[in-house]
This record gives sequence, C-alpha cells and structure tokens, in this order.
Amino acid sequence: MNTIYLKYLLILIVAATFIGCEDLVDGINENPNQLTLDAVDPGLFLNGAELANIDVQLGYISRIAGFYSGQLIGYEQVEKTRYEYTLTSGTFDWDGYQGVIAPIREIQARTADNPLYQGITRVLEANLIGTYASLFGDVPYSEAVTEVENPKFDDQIEIFESLQTVLTDAIGYLSSSNGYVVTQDYIFNGNAEQWLETAWTLKARFYMYTKEYDLAYAAAQNGISTPDNNMKFTPLNTDSSTKNKYFLALSNALTVGTGNCYLIQLLNKTSSVSRNNAKTDEDARLAYYTIDHVTPANNNGVAGPLEPQPIVTYQENQLTLAEAGTRTNGFSAGLGHLNAYRLTLSTGELFNSVVSSLTKIYDPYVAEDFDAGGMENPDNITPERALLREIIEERYVSGFTTFMPYDDNRRLQKSDSDISVPFPLNIPTATQNVERLLYPADETESNSNAPEDPGLYSATKVNAK
Repeated sequence: MNTIYLKYLLILIVAATFIGCEDLVDGINENPNQLTLDAVDPGLFLNGAELANIDVQLGYISRIAGFYSGQLIGYEQVEKTRYEYTLTSGTFDWDGYQGVIAPIREIQARTADNPLYQGITRVLEANLIGTYASLFGDVPYSEAVTEVENPKFDDQIEIFESLQTVLTDAIGYLSSSNGYVVTQDYIFNGNAEQWLETAWTLKARFYMYTKEYDLAYAAAQNGISTPDNNMKFTPLNTDSSTKNKYFLALSNALTVGTGNCYLIQLLNKTSSVSRNNAKTDEDARLAYYTIDHVTPANNNGVAGPLEPQPIVTYQENQLTLAEAGTRTNGFSAGLGHLNAYRLTLSTGELFNSVVSSLTKIYDPYVAEDFDAGGMENPDNITPERALLREIIEERYVSGFTTFMPYDDNRRLQKSDSDISVPFPLNIPTATQNVERLLYPADETESNSNAPEDPGLYSATKVNAK
C-alpha cells in the first residue's frame, strides 16, 4: 500500500478530468507538471471513490459469493473455475484501498468545515472496509493508506467495533449538514437523508455480523425506509456497451447464469424445496431473477444491461428488523416486520416492468401459520424458530446479487443450522464450504506484516461459533 503512488494516482485521475473538461488553450503558459492535490477541488474525488466502491461491491467477489451461496452458476472460462473452487491468492485484489480509501481521506482532510462531505465519506469508508473484513477476516485498517509502509492487519472484531464509531460519526455529520452541498455525488446527488439512512442500515448490518441483535434492531429502526432510498448503482445509458457490472460486463459471452441453482429451486413451483404456498406466488420474482447464460439478449430482469444494482437496501433493512426483532422482541414483532415487507413485495416495485403482468402474491401470514403442523411449520419446530426460518429464507431470496445471502450462511450455519439456508456444494469432490476469501498475493508478497493466510475453509472470528 504505497502512499506515494496513491497521491500520484489521485493527481493523474483529476488531471485527466481537467483535460476533458477545460478549454484546450486555457492556461497554455502554465506548467502542467506542477499540478498538485491542493490545486484540485477535493469534491472532484468523490465520484471516483463512489465508482471504485461500486466495483468492489458489485464486481467479481460478489459473483464469487453468489457461487458459494447457491445463487449463481459459473459456466465457462474463469467464472467456471471459480464456481468449482479453483481460487488462489492471485484471484483477489484490494484495489478498494487505492480507489476508495485514498481519495476519501483526501476529501476528509480538506473539507473539515463541510459536514456533508465528512458524513458521506465515512459511510463509503465503512461500506468498503466492512465488506473486506467480512470476506477476508483480519485486514489492514488503522494503518492502511498512511505513511506506514507495511500496515498491520487489524483484528476483524475490532474493525467492526471501529466501523460502528465511524458510522456514529457519519450520522452526526449528516444530521447537521442542512444547507451544505457537494460538488458531485453519483449515488445520491448530495441527499443527506438518503446517506443518513444508509449509515443506519450499515450499522445494523455490522451488528448482525457480530450477532448483537438488540443493537441491530435499534439501528435498523432508523435505516432505509423506502426502496427509493436504496444505495445502488444505476447504469447510465450513454453508449451501446454493457453497463450491468454484476452480470454482463464479463466478456463477449455471458459466462454466469442461474440455471437450476438452489435460489431458482426455491422460487420454482415444481421444485421439491419450493417456497410457494397458498399465500405466496413467486412467478414474477422467478422470472425477474432467471438469467439466461446462453442468450444474454434475453435478460431483461435482474441481469438487464441498465437494471439498477443494489448495495445497501430497504430489503435488507426490513428483513433485519424482522430477524433481529424476532430474536429480541419476540414473535409478534418479527411477524409484523415480515408482513410489512411482504406487502411491499406484493406491489411489484422491487422487480421491474418486464414482469409486471406476472403473478406476485405475498399475503400476510398469521400466527397459526407457524404453529406445529401449520403452513410454515410442517416439521413441528417451535413457532418462533419457524418464523425465523422463513425470515432467513426471505433474506436469502431478497438478497440476491448482494453479499447478504453469503454473509447469512456463514453467520448462521454453526449457531442456527436448524433454520439457516443450506450451503450447497458445487462439485461432487467438495467436502467443505468456503468460509472466507484469500488474501491477495500482491499484499502478502509486499507487506511484511501480512499474516499467514488461514485458507478458504477457516471461519472468520465472527463466524467461528
């Protein structure tokens, strides 16, 4: 993590922007080699940081998480090898430190009097570092992107504690940012309320990671309140090239699809594990989620070229309220939140117009549905456990294309294996589930403080029990 390199990288990025935007003869007698960071409006770094974070949240590691949670299939080329567990340290990178953390630190240092910048950048920082810590375990944080040449790897649990403080600070800044503006903001166009709700939902996410369910429930009360406030990547229809980062920006042919993966089996009425019942009809969601890897042009649902792609969402927040509410406030609280979310599903606003004519039934459940022998409790477990099982399955389905299903799988498979969604194995010779990703080779080979990699099958600290 060479900080000198990062500074020059920031200058080059903004210099390229200037070349594209300024009159070609403006400042012709000035020396372009004297361009420094101090000469650049710090707000111009924000869009780049946001797009770099989007690349991490919706890029190849997100597809890998989908492979190992039973939601995607890799059919050809590199994606097929990853699907079949062929991963090495060379598979991964930590470009987010350079692309996200470096520019937001520059913004933070130079906009101390603007709480909107201070809040937004802290939300981005927490999103990026929280994702890395969840997927890799111990990672550099406290010394990352500093003058320290070989930053230490911080303890995963301590990182999540630190990120809660970062988000608390972000919430304070955003709550006091009325009247302040930013130069550019690709995600929310400077809307402080949307950033504020995102900060609360991230707090709830990290408390779910650490199984502090009472704190997760409290945080989610203030989280994303409507699908319109989702933190997402909205592709721009600026040319004929593919824009969907999650699926179609892979190669000339689509090498990833859903096929008959476990997710599709849950939604399919003819499957032995179908979640359709007298109160639930998943026809619309099945069509929306189905990805044709043979003929990519057929994909107009979740894999459509211009389909918005979620990062932090209302869906996650509502289902955190449902699960954490059941665990801390009891059955009635959890059922109320689940039914409120099912009402939103029934409107179809979480899908798109391509499936608007297809059936979508999500009638409210009643307590009797979870009694022994009821619609949602055929194996006679306790009603509360049956409700939790349904909520966790809904999180699995609603979290498609995000890290939530993979995070939940790892969080629950030891402590709540009776109600967690099963981790499918992709090849007959596999005997274990992938618990974490491998440290990038360029980090372990250049950082003398890098620890020995514990391997793919070693649970991270938050998921060890």
